[in-house]
Amino acid sequence: MWGVMVLSYVLMGISFIAITLAGFLGYFQSTPNHILLSLYSSIIYMFSETLILFYFIVTGIKIKEIIKNNNLDIIEYYKPVLDMKMKLFPHIMLNMVVMGTTFIIGGGVHTDAISKNIHSACFFIALIHYSWLILFQHRCFIRNTELVILVSDLANDN
Repeated sequence: MWGVMVLSYVLMGISFIAITLAGFLGYFQSTPNHILLSLYSSIIYMFSETLILFYFIVTGIKIKEIIKNNNLDIIEYYKPVLDMKMKLFPHIMLNMVVMGTTFIIGGGVHTDAISKNIHSACFFIALIHYSWLILFQHRCFIRNTELVILVSDLANDN
């Protein structure tokens, strides 16, 4: 579990740097390097966000199993997990859609079918939201870890 969380942080950092660099390459010079870096960074980004989604899904399942196996109050200890997922998952999905749309629109820009301004606006919206999302995911990782420790401690006391 901890290895996946650390890998998620590393991939978030790599994808953020790569996406930012791809954006600046595209803004200042539209080259094949921009296209390749955009492709690679979007693949890394999609993988990291999917990994984060599955991390929270799996840890939520494990927390629920521990709660049920130790006859703990499921409402008191599992509701915070559900609340966190209900806040986090829509933002992850929204950002994945906007980031993916930005990548696809980039192809339209290179064929002169779509304005560079639309592509730039999508990119900046996606990047700003992703910056916020990274901080939000960090807070959720902390809260999730606290819940795992709490439920584990309660299970060990039983």
